Amino acid sequence: MGGLRLKTRTGKDPFDVVTDCVTRCVGPDATGTGLPLQLPTGSGFYALQPSLTWLYPSDPAILFGSVSYLHNFRRSNVMRQVLNGQSEPLGTVAPGAVFGFNFGLGLALNDKLAMSLGYDHSSIARTRQNGQAVPGSVRTQLGTLLLGMSYRLSDRRTVNVAVGAGLTRDTPDVQLSVRLPVSF
Repeated sequence: MGGLRLKTRTGKDPFDVVTDCVTRCVGPDATGTGLPLQLPTGSGFYALQPSLTWLYPSDPAILFGSVSYLHNFRRSNVMRQVLNGQSEPLGTVAPGAVFGFNFGLGLALNDKLAMSLGYDHSSIARTRQNGQAVPGSVRTQLGTLLLGMSYRLSDRRTVNVAVGAGLTRDTPDVQLSVRLPVSF
């Protein structure tokens, strides 16, 4: 199966929130740390992500996997908001692309209960500013071991619970997700 996702610039991006800098956040005359005074609700960039997924049934198990590539589109004339209502010009900013893959095994225990075990990995390239790698920006590896359970409550409702254990330095140590998809 193939997929295509378009991510838009919704929410308040990191360049719209005010940082703790008085006039500049970078360079020898920096006047703050560059940390935001409130959290942004968006990334500030458009992105396009094609993906391929495969499923291989082997009753009672299903083997699955996918690969994806997320391309973030660069932005020109980016300005960072600093204190006193001023803006600091950043120029052209291009977030790193993300290559991702996952694979795993789903196992039906009965007609209502299924479990899954999988691995998810993303490799995020360095951010570039004005054609140069941003100082301190590194390629980031995110690896998570996933254990999930799905229970069918009715023909229209299922509850899904997943626990993820971070296997790389930059991945959260533990992730917990609970979903309740409803069919119409």
